[in-house]
Amino acid sequence: MLDMSSWRAVFAISLFVCATSVTAQSDQTSSGQVVELRVPAPSLEENLLGTSGIQDVAIYLPPDYEQHPNRRFPVLYLLHGIFDDYGVWIENYNVPSILDRMIQDDAIPEVIAVMPNAGNRYGGGYYRNSPVSGNWADYITNDLVSYVDANYSTLPNPESRAVIGHSMGGYGALHLAMHHPGVFSVVWAISPCCLAPTEDLGFGNDAWKRASQIEDFDDVDALLESRDFYPIAILGIIAAFNPDPDNEPIYGDFPFEIVKGEVVLDDQAFDSYSDAFPIRQVRASRENLRELKGLGMGVGLGDQFLHIPAGTLALSQQLGDERIPHSLDVYAGDHRQRVGERLEETVIPWVVRRLDFGE
Repeated sequence: MLDMSSWRAVFAISLFVCATSVTAQSDQTSSGQVVELRVPAPSLEENLLGTSGIQDVAIYLPPDYEQHPNRRFPVLYLLHGIFDDYGVWIENYNVPSILDRMIQDDAIPEVIAVMPNAGNRYGGGYYRNSPVSGNWADYITNDLVSYVDANYSTLPNPESRAVIGHSMGGYGALHLAMHHPGVFSVVWAISPCCLAPTEDLGFGNDAWKRASQIEDFDDVDALLESRDFYPIAILGIIAAFNPDPDNEPIYGDFPFEIVKGEVVLDDQAFDSYSDAFPIRQVRASRENLRELKGLGMGVGLGDQFLHIPAGTLALSQQLGDERIPHSLDVYAGDHRQRVGERLEETVIPWVVRRLDFGE
């Protein structure tokens, strides 16, 4: 669930237009380019965490993009994890180089890849709509998709649009598929966090006590300086899954009280909180998920965050029980160790094969 890297600084040069255009790092003779820009995000305005209504985005354009101005391309949307930004796809997982190589080798046709930022002062908004952290789901599915389709040579239809996410982004990909149908037709979640409030995400984790004792943003900054990320991520979960704009300074409700140093659950509040997690939403989202052209998940069994393998396997079981077709990729690896490899060998080929190229 937690990606324990620090936030990277992302510098954009101009507003609403291409800020930087760099060639994707690749040893191939034909390379795409990565364009960094800022886009309007009206769905995030008036959030209570101070997140900007202008957001940074990186877009990979394939090698033939400039040479064929009348050609239109399918689009992959890549959603990063908590405490990351879009740089993780470029610098850690080498997505532009992977796409260059796969296109050069005719493993896939040419595609556009859109890599948005989705961080806030709690590490991320979980790609959910919230009166506290902002309407991140609407930003991705409405603001960003509309902007990309209006400004780039895309095939502007769901059949030519896919979403892939890692960790918080994996959760986000599944959440958007469940609750925002008709935008993406193919979905893949890599090591998705937060599918169920169990294991290390459960209230036996002492970080919940530390999170409930935070009194202001100075406390959040102190936790960041000490690299104690778990309580901050928990605040992000509360603000996204159980928001309360009137409950300052946390802007969310914990479904428990601390009594003599121990967590005591409020059963009604805990049930309401738990209902917001995907493991309890499969049946209600059954028709939306069945309409997808492809639904896949992957997880490393050595993931450091114990709720992730447990939740992924449990969700796969739920999907099977509801007769929702899906693919499950289980492999030896931890939270980050083999993400780039799985993208190249499994995820991207599987996703792209299911997209409509308009031919």
